[in-house]
Order: sequence, then C-alpha cells, then structure tokens
Amino acid sequence: MKYRLATILDREVHASDITKVIDLNLADPVSQFVIIHEPYNSVSGVPTAHPAKCITKIELVDGSDVLFSLSGQEAQAADWYHNKHEPVNHIIYLPTMYSEQVFNINFGRYLYDPLYAFNPKKFTNPQLKITIDVNGGGSTVTTGYLTVLAHIFDEKAVTPEGFFMHKEIKDYVPGASAHEYTDLPTDYPYRKLFIKAQKYAVGPEYLINTIKLSEENDRRIPLNHTISQVLKTMVGQSRAYQEWILVEGSLVSKVGYCTPAYWPTFQATMWEGTASAWGVAVLEGDGGRFKVDMDTGQGNTQLLATGWCPHGVIEIPFGLQDDPADWYDVSNLGSLSLDILAQSGFTTGDSCAIFLQQLRKYAA
Repeated sequence: MKYRLATILDREVHASDITKVIDLNLADPVSQFVIIHEPYNSVSGVPTAHPAKCITKIELVDGSDVLFSLSGQEAQAADWYHNKHEPVNHIIYLPTMYSEQVFNINFGRYLYDPLYAFNPKKFTNPQLKITIDVNGGGSTVTTGYLTVLAHIFDEKAVTPEGFFMHKEIKDYVPGASAHEYTDLPTDYPYRKLFIKAQKYAVGPEYLINTIKLSEENDRRIPLNHTISQVLKTMVGQSRAYQEWILVEGSLVSKVGYCTPAYWPTFQATMWEGTASAWGVAVLEGDGGRFKVDMDTGQGNTQLLATGWCPHGVIEIPFGLQDDPADWYDVSNLGSLSLDILAQSGFTTGDSCAIFLQQLRKYAA
C-alpha cells in the first residue's frame, strides 16, 4: 500500500494522572498523528468540564527541541481550522459511559501531503508526550483509555521539505480593559496565528476588544481590528462547528459543556426508546457552557450544538493556505509584537492563550 494507518499505542488504560512518553521508532514519514482519549464517566451524570480538558498537554519533542506543544483544547481547535471539519468526537455526559475525544496533529496542508510531513529520520530521539488529568473533564471521570495512531507513507516514496510546527507562545491572565504585549518569534514563516479566549457564559467578543500585529515598532501594522470585525470576516469564512452531545435527563437544571464558544445554538430531542411527555429548554452556550432544563419527563437528551470558535479559539490565517509562497515570512523582521486589548469582561482568573502554526523546513 502507498499509505498505512499504524498503531503507535494500542488502547491503554489509565486510572490516575499521567504523562505518557512514547518513543517514536518510525522509519517512514508521518502525515498525521491521531490521539484518541476515552474518559469514563462515574455513576454521576453531572458534567464537570468538557472531556477534551482531560488532555492538558500534547508535546512532540526531540530532546530539548519542541516541535508541537498545545493543550488538548488548543489541538482540537487547530485541527478544526486546519481541516475545516470535525473529527468523530462523542461528547457523552451519561453515567458509566465513555466519551471519545480525537486530537489530530497535522504536519501537511492536507492528509498525505507529499511536500510537508514529519520525517522521524531528521531527528535523533523524537518522543510524543501526552499529559492526562484523569478527572479534568467529563462527568466525574475515574479512568480512561489512550490510543495513538499515525497516518504514514508506506510504499509511496516521498521526500518532504518540512512540516507544520505548532507551539503555544503564551498563556496569561489578562487584566480588565488592559493591553497585553507579546513578542512573537521570527524564526519560521507563519501559516496561522491563534488566540484562545474562553470564559463560561461569555462570548469571545465580550472578552477581547482589539488585536494589533506590529512590525518593527509600528513601522508596519498588518493587522489592527476589533475582535468583532475579525469574527465576522476571517472566522466567518468557515462553516459552523457542529457536534452531538448526550446529557442525562433530570428535573433539576444542570450545565453541560460544548465545543463552539461563539453564538452556539442547540436542537434537542429525546434519546430514548419510547416517546413520553417531555419538554426541554437549553440556554446560553457562549464560552462553551450551556444549561439544560426539563419540565416533566426525565428522559436522556441528545443535543445538536452548532456555533463558531471551538474552545474559544480565533484563527487568523496568513495568505492563500495552499500556497507556501503566500504565507507570512517573518524571517527578515527585527521584531514582531502582538497587542491584545481585553474588554472589561475579562477579569482576574480568566486566561488567554496565543499559539502558532509555522512552516519549519528541514536542513539540507
């Protein structure tokens, strides 16, 4: 076969917080790593957080050289903006059932891109590190399973020129109505810049006021817009994020957690074998948290959530995304800075993260 799906870690159980370190003994280039995490809900049907929060960090390293470093939520958002479609994620807040969360690490413009892929032979000791907070999300999770797969080039001989590198630059606590200045790296070209602003019950447009990208101390300003303008133009080029969520029936109003954080809407119906007198209301959803209230029946409910900005992440793409010559070459800049002005809705205890997708070429 020209391509192959390889097993890197077969479904392994864990019942405590761990950092799983996997030596990558691969000879063939990798187009995409697929990490699957299945957190198991306890007898409680009360959601505590989005199940993706069980994965607190995903790293691809070669000694001290960091090639990929994002949280689980950041990785899912980067994958969504990269591929423009959702993986097969199951968000299940029912007792004694598993959720299924997929985290794709993309190295090329598309799956099996022959020009850009991760070539293990270019590194000395590549390792994949996955940090798990066993009860970081889901419904009082007590255990889970971790699987790692890889889409690799098999009989198809390719010589990739480089790969897409993803790194978190900063995760900080903003002050209300305050500027945050960040010096950005100028080592590799930018394909995408991401800003994650998430606060439950609050949309990103109420957290960030303006975003300004400045070259050489304002010698040139490639970007200077309100977040509302960015959401309605750049983010608006993508279709809405969609996902199914299962929640336990209850006469007591409860909260649940969804992936879209900007203007999510919900459709609801029973998830039962027989129909009964039943009424349900779903409220809020901004920031990735919604409320469910039922009036008569207590049947389990399935929700279709639709919205934008997965996990509160905003994408700023640079140039035509299929044309490497069109991406943002920052190598000739002496300095590049990002100025994020927070809204008054961003208060102490909330966080904002900045991360990048960059093109890193292999040395000749």
